[in-house]
Amino acid sequence: MNYQWSSPGKLNLFLYVTGRRIDGYHYLQTLFQFIEYGDTIKIIVTNDGRIRLFGIMDNVIFRDNLIIRAAKLLQNYCWPDKKPVFGADIFIDKVLPVGSGLGGASSNAATVLLVLNQQWHCYLNKNDLMHLGLILGADVPVFLCGYSAFAEGIGNILTPIFVPRKWYLIIVPSVRISTSWGFQMYELEHHRYSPYRSMRELLSISFHNDFEEIIKKIFPEIKTCFKYLSQFASAQLTGTGSCIFSEFRTEYLAYQVQSYLPSWINSIVTRGINLSPLHKELLKHTTL
Repeated sequence: MNYQWSSPGKLNLFLYVTGRRIDGYHYLQTLFQFIEYGDTIKIIVTNDGRIRLFGIMDNVIFRDNLIIRAAKLLQNYCWPDKKPVFGADIFIDKVLPVGSGLGGASSNAATVLLVLNQQWHCYLNKNDLMHLGLILGADVPVFLCGYSAFAEGIGNILTPIFVPRKWYLIIVPSVRISTSWGFQMYELEHHRYSPYRSMRELLSISFHNDFEEIIKKIFPEIKTCFKYLSQFASAQLTGTGSCIFSEFRTEYLAYQVQSYLPSWINSIVTRGINLSPLHKELLKHTTL
């Protein structure tokens, strides 16, 4: 088999940290929205059991890349006591920046799990895949489920939600912020967590990201980008950073505001979507 697969990005339309577990994971309340912008992954199944990754960016550590970890995790789960029957050559066209808050690594891991589960004939059910996804990271489950969702717990308790379709202008600073580092800074800077609130309440108030003030304080470039974008629209941070976004009713308005930004600010315009394109592709190929 030789197919191209989508690995979409996401935005956190709001993000609140409500507590911390004894194992170090944090309790969250967040609203995930997929975007029509992401990486493309090509997967060729092999019979030698090897997992190889091609076309990777220079600043990603090969041996610890989440794509490799996802594929090997699935191998160990499907063939726990013997040599894996299948392997894969994986090629990635990477456009989602690392450490941007757009969910690239988590999305890549979910794409690999879902596609190889089908192509290796593992046929794991949703619960098994969710279990594997959580081992890899708290954002992986929403990409496995494939729909915009309100998330609680550590990101594993998902409630499907329809988000009205909007266009987004996303500023992509040169800063890269790892999720683990972002949470470390949150613990150092904050002395209390956000209160737990119902989904209904959170959807009825202005959206906010608990990491925003911390990230602006530490990174002058991000603070400056907020300043420029906030002149034209409400600006927010996604995830633990570093990307900043504003939403618009039309594509025209998003591009118009983009044209007002200084030329040194890197940005993209994309549309929000409620269903991951990967799941549409998987459904198509299962019915061929």
